[in-house]
Amino acid sequence: MKQNRIVVTGGSGFIGSHLTAALQKNGYKNLLVLDKNRPTDHGARFIKGDFSSSRLLRQIIKNGDIIVHLACSTIPSTSEQNKEKDLMENVIGAVRLLEACREKKVKNFIFLSSGGTVYGKISRPIKETDAAQPANAHGLMKYLIEKYIEIHAQLYGLNYAIVRASNPYGREVVGARKQGVIDIFLKKVLANEPIEIWGDGRVIRDYFHIDDLTALLLKIIKKPALNQTVNAGSGQGISLNQLLKLINKITGKRLKVKYLPERNFDLPYNVLNINKAKSLLNWRPKIKIEKGIKKIYNHLIKN
Repeated sequence: MKQNRIVVTGGSGFIGSHLTAALQKNGYKNLLVLDKNRPTDHGARFIKGDFSSSRLLRQIIKNGDIIVHLACSTIPSTSEQNKEKDLMENVIGAVRLLEACREKKVKNFIFLSSGGTVYGKISRPIKETDAAQPANAHGLMKYLIEKYIEIHAQLYGLNYAIVRASNPYGREVVGARKQGVIDIFLKKVLANEPIEIWGDGRVIRDYFHIDDLTALLLKIIKKPALNQTVNAGSGQGISLNQLLKLINKITGKRLKVKYLPERNFDLPYNVLNINKAKSLLNWRPKIKIEKGIKKIYNHLIKN
């Protein structure tokens, strides 16, 4: 599929910039990044703009494109704060993107969903066959987009892949969104600032390195017509308190921790079963969490 142009929405963000760099490293040259912010250094063709602009989408999207839709203007906390903005920018934006794909006869669409928010309260490793029960506005937004993609597949022959990712980490720079627990914690440690924990620190999450996520996305780009949903994560759970102990071990620094009242949209447990991605795509995460934290910590102390 290397002859097809790949359009990455949100290509200047954390996941998008790593994916674009990985695509170029693997010989993909026909790339287009659509984002509100200019990318730093990966050199792909860039168009500054909003993915929810119907006029812009009709101008740039063309038959044969593979769309990788990563753009999202909110995180779970901001979704709760402004639900109308969340719907207008993300759900309506995705519908406009899908409509542009239909008009331009684009047949391959990859969407990054949220395995951390669409499933709801399940206290064991979650399979794709488990019912989606979003427990917060962010999860509902992602799930609505998933359903619109499936409708376009049924009615218009769109080939799709939906990736429900857990919690990727590995940011070299922690942005204004303050998203990514591991990356934020490491930055706080280096700045000798207190780490804020919402709740008692016993919530369990599934963290995996950005390089493992981009490896999975590369496999899907080579085979975009999955017409299925796959989980992406480590398949292993770790609590925030355990994570703090691991960071203490790696950095050798005494951590300052401030526990705050728990938030009502935080799930107590979220770990994904990744057997489907292993069997269907021959993918498995390679970077263990201790190695991954060491990798990003060493980068941060050098820069």
